[in-house]
Amino acid sequence: MSLGDSSKYSVTLPDANYYEDEVECRTGCPVKTDCRGYLLAAAKGDFREGYAISRATNPFASICGKVCGAPCEATCRRKDVDETLSIRNMKGFLTQKHGPETGDLKTPLTYSTVRGSLTPKLTGKKVAIIGGGCAGYTCAHDLARLGHASTIFERHPKSGGMLIQGVPKNRLSRPVVQAEIDSILQFPHIEVRHNQDVGVNISFQELVAQYDAVLIAVGLAVGKILPMPNSDNPNIHSGLKFLLDFNIGTPWNLTGRRSIVIGGGDVAFDVARSALRSNAPHVELCCLEREALGEMRGSADEREGGRREGVIINDGWGPAEIVIENGKLKGLMVQKVKRVLDANGRFAPEYFEEKRLVEGDDIFMAVGQGSDLKFLENSGVKITRMGTIEHDPVTLQTSVPGVFTSGDVAYGPKLFINAVASGSFAALSIDSFLTKTARQEKKRLLSFTEIEDYERSADYLNIKRKNRDELPVNPAKEPEKNTTVEYTNHEACGQSERCLACHIHPTFEGNICILCGGCVDVCPSYCLSMKTLDQLEYGEDVKKLAVMEFGDKEEDIQSASAMLFDPLKCIRCGMCAIKCPTGACKMSANSFVDTYVEARL
Repeated sequence: MSLGDSSKYSVTLPDANYYEDEVECRTGCPVKTDCRGYLLAAAKGDFREGYAISRATNPFASICGKVCGAPCEATCRRKDVDETLSIRNMKGFLTQKHGPETGDLKTPLTYSTVRGSLTPKLTGKKVAIIGGGCAGYTCAHDLARLGHASTIFERHPKSGGMLIQGVPKNRLSRPVVQAEIDSILQFPHIEVRHNQDVGVNISFQELVAQYDAVLIAVGLAVGKILPMPNSDNPNIHSGLKFLLDFNIGTPWNLTGRRSIVIGGGDVAFDVARSALRSNAPHVELCCLEREALGEMRGSADEREGGRREGVIINDGWGPAEIVIENGKLKGLMVQKVKRVLDANGRFAPEYFEEKRLVEGDDIFMAVGQGSDLKFLENSGVKITRMGTIEHDPVTLQTSVPGVFTSGDVAYGPKLFINAVASGSFAALSIDSFLTKTARQEKKRLLSFTEIEDYERSADYLNIKRKNRDELPVNPAKEPEKNTTVEYTNHEACGQSERCLACHIHPTFEGNICILCGGCVDVCPSYCLSMKTLDQLEYGEDVKKLAVMEFGDKEEDIQSASAMLFDPLKCIRCGMCAIKCPTGACKMSANSFVDTYVEARL
């Protein structure tokens, strides 16, 4: 409900979508992981069940427990009370206990709830997947459950895409990445061919001819260089190229070389922290966005980690000029930012006159990503002006029939969990194409259960968020040391108990309500109120319900009472149900099962 412009309360009747959307962490996740479910399981100490829920829709759950951007936390309603739940950290805790990194590669596969099964009947169809990152492997996983064989073509000696090419080893353990991939490869009809550069070792046209469908999931692994004077100086570098060498090539030796990083996202901080690990004595990061105003992209963990290790952050200072003196790089002239976005929210930075020089011997740019798509020349696959692959937004099929795309090369730079979601999405479209059947889409079927004698102590509101502890590190001497300490069992249970349990809500039975108002009076968060219908602004659905309950006389309808519930304020304490003398108010919980139905066009 909300107070409309007419000073009346605007109300709606809840439907299935309303109750699904009520659990905002779940709807905030691109693959709709039931974060609430694994938090509540962990709160009870059932860590295996918690892991099973976290793995249900996500074959890269272990990765997301370490480096996910956590869109679930951005939507978590606990932030309206104090601080958001530690959802990503809790996933990391659960996966270290029961994920494939424990050595058990097969059991995690049993928890998947996507279409198909562990032992499908093979269809005889073959799919070529270009790119061995999150999108490509997720698509292979989902296709395998449907009985379709796939071959992944990866240009590098190891799979993982940006998980191993872009994320430094100190942030993401390579054995964890490999275990996640090895688990997916337990399906015998998934083949991987490393050191296979499409366009060099095999042509794209050959793949189209040899396979029943093709997925392009090559990601955006080419760093962009700002088009500014002197950017062709040999000491101006792509941050992504530096990371690629640091992670899977030959790390650079930056001994005695002061480093400057341009950019304010996670990649920029990965570059800055990796420069320290390459023995750079001094690293400064410069970006337009201002941290205090919440403009900086990426995670607070990365910023805090960089600052803790010695990265100097010049936020709100944009690059103005690459300064060359006597043919040698002197540094970067930066200018103080007045604003980043215009009144319409468009990127249109403005500056004050103030400038200053940040001295350095190398400049690394982490300001955008592109992809090397030369292998698609003369293929018929259309490329957008932004450098991504043009595709049907409903099916992800490109301009060439039977050729699909997913991941960053389809949507632009996003989170790893977005790549996972698009890989699953592509698998559904490819299955439809291969089987010549209607495309399927996921649908959640909700059910509701009354909770007898519901009671919850308000103590959970007093539990404060605790981040994972970080060990001290000398980045130059211990470049691969992961400093993150996972929660203890006790800490994990406590952090999970902070969940507001948004799937639980009060329900009312009007026939036995005596209009005493006790539930309204006792509500500590003022989420309940009783109003007459003439105080409400409502649509035909509410009008029909009122007629059913009170008859069709307008005066009877307008004087009738309605109980209003604001789910954004409710803390699920259950005081309203406890106070109710007649049992008219009860607490109910919704649960769900995932199913698949024919997609609506």
